[in-house]
Amino acid sequence: MPFRFKTFRVYKDAKEFCQFCRGHVYANITDKGLADQIYRALNSIVLNIAEGSADASDVEFARFLSISIRSVYETVAGFDLAETYGMILTDLNLDIENRADKLVKHLRAFRTSLANSPKPLVSKVLGVRC
Repeated sequence: MPFRFKTFRVYKDAKEFCQFCRGHVYANITDKGLADQIYRALNSIVLNIAEGSADASDVEFARFLSISIRSVYETVAGFDLAETYGMILTDLNLDIENRADKLVKHLRAFRTSLANSPKPLVSKVLGVRC
């Protein structure tokens, strides 16, 4: 497969998180600026996983995974503002935070596996559920 990121479990999980959140942005966030910012952060999560996987260096790939993690944090902050502004309920915000926490843990574990790999992961086919 020429686009190996499509086989990564973390990529699939990130897409599911983004799809879940986008639906709630569309349905609830009435502030266009805030909605646009959350959309950009959500896209960044997935796109940085894909972009980083193209690098020939595990160090560089790990850097892109760090950007994805930061984008998850930005998404959480955006929904926290939406709760503050009365656009979403606390229960939904907590659900998003819990899903985000799981995704961040998965991204960190994948990033750590790059750093701890005796051979560069980017140079071999990954058969792991990352």
